[in-house]
Amino acid sequence: MIDSMFDSTTNDHSDALDQRAVDAARFVHDGTVDCIDEAIGRLPQGQRPSVPRVRRHLHAMQQAERGLGEWWRQRLAALQGVVELIQTVRYVSPEAIVLLSGRTAQGHVDDTAPATARVIGVKAPVLIDALEAHGLRPPEVSSCATVLGSMPVAHIVDRNQRAVDLLILPNVPRVHEQRNLINDTPVSLLTLEGFIQIVEAATLPS
Repeated sequence: MIDSMFDSTTNDHSDALDQRAVDAARFVHDGTVDCIDEAIGRLPQGQRPSVPRVRRHLHAMQQAERGLGEWWRQRLAALQGVVELIQTVRYVSPEAIVLLSGRTAQGHVDDTAPATARVIGVKAPVLIDALEAHGLRPPEVSSCATVLGSMPVAHIVDRNQRAVDLLILPNVPRVHEQRNLINDTPVSLLTLEGFIQIVEAATLPS
């Protein structure tokens, strides 16, 4: 009896949290907010669902609305847009090392958050001037507090009108480690060549 009561309570709690994740996903899907973090912040007081949980529900809503085939084509276009942008960065700044980071390095690129990459070994003004000279829209630049101090971030829009944030860093050993430079937690890093392998695998016929 005790086991039965425990299971029921756990399921009720999980169902309630899942419904909150659905509600947050709907905020993004309906255009009420621009990102998942903001959607979670709009929920009534209570336990907050995780970003991945909300994202799963958002993807399900998008697939239901667009159809799985169209959703998949848009996903591939998003991945390919990042490839083209990073190729441009490497073309205009061949001395730079570029590493995709976070969810982007895992092959997840969508409209719920900017794609992210580290650009190592080039000065921010030099990179930004080179990108503008190559025809990209002038990037917005902000600063980010990291374990290395305040570092510039170039906010770029790729050909699909998706946001890509480039954290511009000095070429020191710390920036090559798979550690988040803001909170020192583990983070995924991937070269462009590795990322292209993800894209190619995603385009293979099933």
